[in-house]
Amino acid sequence: MEKLTASEIYKELKQSAYSNICIPEFTWGDLRIDAIMIDTKHRWIRGFEIKINKNDFKNDNKWVDYSIFCSSLCIVCPEGLIQPEEIKKPFGLIWVTNKPNINNSYLRIQYKKKPINFQKRNSLAWFYTYTKVLETEFRRIYFELNRR
Repeated sequence: MEKLTASEIYKELKQSAYSNICIPEFTWGDLRIDAIMIDTKHRWIRGFEIKINKNDFKNDNKWVDYSIFCSSLCIVCPEGLIQPEEIKKPFGLIWVTNKPNINNSYLRIQYKKKPINFQKRNSLAWFYTYTKVLETEFRRIYFELNRR
């Protein structure tokens, strides 16, 4: 089994976005997250932090701060790299495997620990944050919608 790269993992995340809008390397102030998915139907911003080696995971705790602008957050890594018990609530864990599945696709996403939504989407503060994210990423959102 070959080692997965961050770009391969991101590509698989993007393909799993369905009707969500996937934005890579989103920046909020001095924080930069690997990817967010904007779910316009539910007004959620799902955050994804990609880790391809254990040291990066152990030495990087800033991803906890991403809850400022995300509704939920998952660590995404190659299968088995990080264990569910290493991720504290309310955060989630996704493993990406490169084994063949029913469609003969080799990359597959598997939730090992579902995240808990930590933003109240009907609060005024969350609506403000959601709107600021949309304003910040308007050009990329417009491009993504036109690409579809």
